[in-house]
Amino acid sequence: LHLHAQCHLKQWYQRRVRGYTCLLGFEESIGYMYGMNVLDKDGISAGPILSAKAVQLYQEGTTLAAFLEAQYVKYGRHISNNSYFLCYEPSKFDQMFGEIRDGGYPDSVGRFKVTAVRDLTVGYDNNYEDLKPRLPVCPDSHMITFTFENGCLVTLRTSGTEPKIKYYSEIVRSPENPVPEKEMRAELDELVAAVVEHLLQPAKFDLKPRPS
Repeated sequence: LHLHAQCHLKQWYQRRVRGYTCLLGFEESIGYMYGMNVLDKDGISAGPILSAKAVQLYQEGTTLAAFLEAQYVKYGRHISNNSYFLCYEPSKFDQMFGEIRDGGYPDSVGRFKVTAVRDLTVGYDNNYEDLKPRLPVCPDSHMITFTFENGCLVTLRTSGTEPKIKYYSEIVRSPENPVPEKEMRAELDELVAAVVEHLLQPAKFDLKPRPS
């Protein structure tokens, strides 16, 4: 059993011809690929699987919510905070990411210390001694991932199809170090607010918030 990280789920399709069998592929939002029958990511093919699991749990006298909580106890709690800003001047994306890279990447964002940076635009990753990322480099778009001392991850990337700058953030706490969900969300929200203020800088780059 092998866990493999990719920038895009479609790259798993190519691996099929190299002897891999995908049991579950998933990405942020609604992208799931269960098995090899439907080689695409969506929320439709995953629906029957989830429904079947719900029926099984109901027959066992429990629920999906209770089952999920049991997974948190076993594997740790994962919480994400993901969204985007709109910007209709692509040159401002270049300026924004240029400032992030200028003079070296930031050592901290607000009160949160940065411990590692992966930049798939320029091909840099200081998680490894050779400073080379293991994920594919894509110089045609911006994508930087920050790892923080508190264990949080934040990825900033531009959309290839829409006038958006997206951010993805995650906080994880292990079963050995359980933290109440409310505290985890508060910490992640504070970090996201600092990233928006210090890195994205909506006022400076005329970013429009996601429509409510």
